[in-house]
Amino acid sequence: MGLPRRALIATAPLLGALAACSDDGADPNRVNQINRDRFVSGDGANYRWDDPDERPEAPVITGESLEGDPLDTSDWAGDVLVVNFWGSWCAPCRSEAPFLVEAVDHYEEADVRFVGVNIRDTVDAALAFDERHGITYPSFNDSGGEIALQFLDYEVAPNTIPVTFVIDREQRIFSVWREDFKDSETLIADIDQVLGT
Repeated sequence: MGLPRRALIATAPLLGALAACSDDGADPNRVNQINRDRFVSGDGANYRWDDPDERPEAPVITGESLEGDPLDTSDWAGDVLVVNFWGSWCAPCRSEAPFLVEAVDHYEEADVRFVGVNIRDTVDAALAFDERHGITYPSFNDSGGEIALQFLDYEVAPNTIPVTFVIDREQRIFSVWREDFKDSETLIADIDQVLGT
Protein backbone atom coordinates (compact mmCIF):
# COMPACT_ATOMS: atom_id res chain seq x y z
CA MET A 1 0.00 0.00 0.00
CA GLY A 2 1.43 3.39 -0.96
CA LEU A 3 1.97 6.33 1.29
CA PRO A 4 -0.66 9.05 1.56
CA ARG A 5 -0.18 12.25 -0.40
CA ARG A 6 2.77 14.22 0.88
CA ALA A 7 4.42 17.54 0.22
CA LEU A 8 7.90 18.08 -1.17
CA ILE A 9 9.92 20.33 1.15
CA ALA A 10 11.88 23.16 -0.40
CA THR A 11 15.56 22.85 0.46
CA ALA A 12 15.68 26.50 1.57
CA PRO A 13 14.27 27.40 4.99
CA LEU A 14 10.62 26.52 5.04
CA LEU A 15 9.39 29.78 3.54
CA GLY A 16 9.53 28.35 0.01
CA ALA A 17 6.63 26.93 -1.90
CA LEU A 18 5.60 23.32 -1.33
CA ALA A 19 4.58 21.07 -4.18
CA ALA A 20 2.52 17.88 -3.93
CA CYS A 21 4.24 14.71 -5.01
CA SER A 22 3.44 11.05 -5.28
CA ASP A 23 5.06 7.99 -3.78
CA ASP A 24 8.74 7.93 -4.75
CA GLY A 25 8.82 4.12 -4.98
CA ALA A 26 11.61 3.71 -2.41
CA ASP A 27 13.47 0.48 -3.06
CA PRO A 28 14.08 -1.67 0.05
CA ASN A 29 17.39 -2.78 -1.48
CA ARG A 30 18.58 0.84 -1.26
CA VAL A 31 19.51 0.44 2.43
CA ASN A 32 21.65 -2.54 1.52
CA GLN A 33 23.37 -0.42 -1.12
CA ILE A 34 24.02 2.28 1.48
CA ASN A 35 25.54 -0.30 3.76
CA ARG A 36 27.82 -1.55 0.97
CA ASP A 37 28.87 1.90 -0.21
CA ARG A 38 29.00 3.38 3.32
CA PHE A 39 27.88 6.74 1.95
CA VAL A 40 25.19 7.90 -0.42
CA SER A 41 24.90 11.61 -1.03
CA GLY A 42 21.62 13.25 -0.06
CA ASP A 43 19.24 13.47 -3.01
CA GLY A 44 17.19 16.42 -1.75
CA ALA A 45 14.00 14.33 -1.73
CA ASN A 46 12.64 15.95 1.41
CA TYR A 47 9.00 15.48 2.35
CA ARG A 48 6.47 16.90 4.78
CA TRP A 49 2.98 15.71 5.65
CA ASP A 50 1.15 18.87 6.74
CA ASP A 51 -2.17 17.11 7.34
CA PRO A 52 -1.82 15.13 10.60
CA ASP A 53 -4.28 12.50 9.32
CA GLU A 54 -2.01 11.71 6.36
CA ARG A 55 1.22 11.30 8.32
CA PRO A 56 2.71 7.79 8.26
CA GLU A 57 3.26 6.07 11.55
CA ALA A 58 6.85 6.03 12.83
CA PRO A 59 8.34 2.91 14.37
CA VAL A 60 9.11 2.80 18.07
CA ILE A 61 12.88 2.34 18.22
CA THR A 62 14.48 0.23 20.91
CA GLY A 63 18.08 -0.79 21.34
CA GLU A 64 21.33 0.23 22.98
CA SER A 65 23.07 3.56 23.08
CA LEU A 66 26.69 3.95 22.05
CA GLU A 67 27.52 3.62 25.75
CA GLY A 68 25.61 0.33 26.00
CA ASP A 69 22.61 1.74 27.88
CA PRO A 70 19.05 0.77 26.89
CA LEU A 71 17.23 3.31 24.68
CA ASP A 72 13.53 3.29 23.83
CA THR A 73 11.77 6.12 21.99
CA SER A 74 8.48 5.20 23.69
CA ASP A 75 9.99 6.77 26.83
CA TRP A 76 9.47 10.13 25.09
CA ALA A 77 5.80 9.60 24.20
CA GLY A 78 4.05 12.94 23.84
CA ASP A 79 7.21 14.80 22.82
CA VAL A 80 8.31 15.82 19.35
CA LEU A 81 11.16 13.53 18.32
CA VAL A 82 14.02 14.31 15.92
CA VAL A 83 15.77 11.16 14.68
CA ASN A 84 19.04 11.68 12.79
CA PHE A 85 20.71 8.77 10.95
CA TRP A 86 24.46 9.38 10.74
CA GLY A 87 27.92 7.87 10.63
CA SER A 88 31.32 9.21 11.62
CA TRP A 89 32.55 8.23 8.11
CA CYS A 90 29.99 10.54 6.45
CA ALA A 91 31.34 14.00 5.50
CA PRO A 92 27.89 15.69 5.35
CA CYS A 93 27.16 14.28 8.82
CA ARG A 94 30.23 16.12 10.07
CA SER A 95 29.21 19.37 8.36
CA GLU A 96 25.66 19.34 9.77
CA ALA A 97 26.66 18.38 13.34
CA PRO A 98 27.04 22.00 14.61
CA PHE A 99 23.55 22.84 13.33
CA LEU A 100 22.01 19.88 15.14
CA VAL A 101 23.77 21.01 18.33
CA GLU A 102 22.34 24.53 17.86
CA ALA A 103 18.84 23.11 17.42
CA VAL A 104 19.22 20.99 20.57
CA ASP A 105 20.26 24.10 22.52
CA HIS A 106 17.32 26.06 21.07
CA TYR A 107 14.82 23.50 22.43
CA GLU A 108 16.48 22.96 25.80
CA GLU A 109 13.28 23.96 27.63
CA ALA A 110 10.77 22.44 25.17
CA ASP A 111 9.22 18.99 24.79
CA VAL A 112 11.53 18.13 21.89
CA ARG A 113 13.87 15.14 22.04
CA PHE A 114 16.81 14.44 19.75
CA VAL A 115 18.25 10.98 19.17
CA GLY A 116 20.81 9.74 16.69
CA VAL A 117 21.02 6.42 14.91
CA ASN A 118 24.68 5.66 14.27
CA ILE A 119 24.73 3.29 11.31
CA ARG A 120 27.50 1.03 9.98
CA ASP A 121 30.11 2.45 12.32
CA THR A 122 32.33 1.43 15.19
CA VAL A 123 31.44 2.53 18.70
CA ASP A 124 34.86 4.11 19.24
CA ALA A 125 34.63 6.19 16.06
CA ALA A 126 31.06 7.25 16.89
CA LEU A 127 31.93 8.29 20.46
CA ALA A 128 34.93 10.26 19.19
CA PHE A 129 32.61 12.01 16.70
CA ASP A 130 30.19 12.96 19.50
CA GLU A 131 33.00 14.33 21.65
CA ARG A 132 34.59 16.27 18.80
CA HIS A 133 31.28 17.91 17.78
CA GLY A 134 29.79 18.42 21.24
CA ILE A 135 26.85 16.07 20.68
CA THR A 136 25.03 15.62 23.99
CA TYR A 137 21.93 13.67 22.91
CA PRO A 138 22.05 9.86 22.81
CA SER A 139 22.50 7.75 19.71
CA PHE A 140 21.43 4.19 19.04
CA ASN A 141 24.23 1.85 18.07
CA ASP A 142 22.93 0.49 14.74
CA SER A 143 26.14 -0.99 13.40
CA GLY A 144 24.18 -3.70 11.56
CA GLY A 145 21.51 -1.42 10.07
CA GLU A 146 18.57 -3.12 11.81
CA ILE A 147 16.91 0.16 12.85
CA ALA A 148 17.09 1.46 9.27
CA LEU A 149 15.26 -1.70 8.19
CA GLN A 150 12.47 -0.93 10.70
CA PHE A 151 11.80 2.31 8.83
CA LEU A 152 11.56 0.33 5.59
CA ASP A 153 8.74 -1.67 7.16
CA TYR A 154 6.89 1.63 7.62
CA GLU A 155 7.48 2.56 3.95
CA VAL A 156 9.69 5.55 4.81
CA ALA A 157 13.20 4.45 3.94
CA PRO A 158 16.27 6.26 5.30
CA ASN A 159 17.78 5.84 1.85
CA THR A 160 20.52 8.44 2.19
CA ILE A 161 22.95 9.30 4.96
CA PRO A 162 22.44 11.63 6.70
CA VAL A 163 18.66 11.54 6.93
CA THR A 164 16.58 13.22 9.61
CA PHE A 165 13.00 12.42 10.61
CA VAL A 166 10.85 14.89 12.55
CA ILE A 167 8.15 12.90 14.38
CA ASP A 168 5.09 14.50 15.95
CA ARG A 169 3.68 13.98 19.44
CA GLU A 170 1.45 11.15 18.19
CA GLN A 171 4.43 9.13 16.84
CA ARG A 172 3.68 10.09 13.22
CA ILE A 173 6.28 11.26 10.72
CA PHE A 174 5.93 14.98 10.00
CA SER A 175 8.94 15.39 7.72
CA VAL A 176 11.90 13.56 6.22
CA TRP A 177 15.14 15.40 5.33
CA ARG A 178 17.34 13.32 3.01
CA GLU A 179 20.27 15.72 2.99
CA ASP A 180 22.52 17.48 5.46
CA PHE A 181 21.34 20.68 7.09
CA LYS A 182 23.17 23.83 5.98
CA ASP A 183 21.95 25.84 8.98
CA SER A 184 20.01 25.31 12.20
CA GLU A 185 17.18 27.65 11.19
CA THR A 186 15.75 25.20 8.64
CA LEU A 187 15.41 22.43 11.21
CA ILE A 188 14.13 24.83 13.88
CA ALA A 189 11.44 26.15 11.49
CA ASP A 190 10.33 22.58 10.77
CA ILE A 191 10.16 21.65 14.46
CA ASP A 192 8.27 24.86 15.25
CA GLN A 193 5.70 23.96 12.61
CA VAL A 194 5.10 20.48 14.01
CA LEU A 195 4.89 21.92 17.54
CA GLY A 196 2.09 24.13 16.29
CA THR A 197 -0.01 21.30 14.81
